[in-house]
Amino acid sequence: MLIINTGNAKGKTTAAIGQIIRSLGHKNRVCLIQLFKGENFYGEQKILAKLENFDFFSYAKEHPFCIKGITVEEVSKQCREAVEKVKELANSDKKYDLIVLDEFNIALRDKFIDENEFTEIIKNLAQKFDIVITGRNVPDNLIEIADLVTEMKEIKHPYRNGVKARAGIEF
Repeated sequence: MLIINTGNAKGKTTAAIGQIIRSLGHKNRVCLIQLFKGENFYGEQKILAKLENFDFFSYAKEHPFCIKGITVEEVSKQCREAVEKVKELANSDKKYDLIVLDEFNIALRDKFIDENEFTEIIKNLAQKFDIVITGRNVPDNLIEIADLVTEMKEIKHPYRNGVKARAGIEF
């Protein structure tokens, strides 16, 4: 099954982490590949890394539109490495029951990943594994091939009132 969590509100990654926990609870093997989220900063990374049957990979840890000093070229290269990892998983003997590709929609939106190539990879991958893809602005061609698409819609967010992100809530 191909599952997509998208939308302009908080909760896309959180829902994917819930899916990971559910899958691990059934003793399934899970792989999480994250973009734009660093390592050992987000609470879910610290907990999930301690669990059995779980593999975690982080690429393009910073987004150039948010962090000064990192170039579009650097991020494009790192996103390309993430896509190569996804391809490797598709061609590997290593068996996963669930693969989560966190914030890949952002990389597609910002043209760090080629949309047509990625869609073809996902079509092949989804024949072998359950896949969750997160991030705002999911491309239409991924919506077309998805089995389940959930849109998180912001109604109200404390950020709009100047409240900064908090450990344990936003990260």
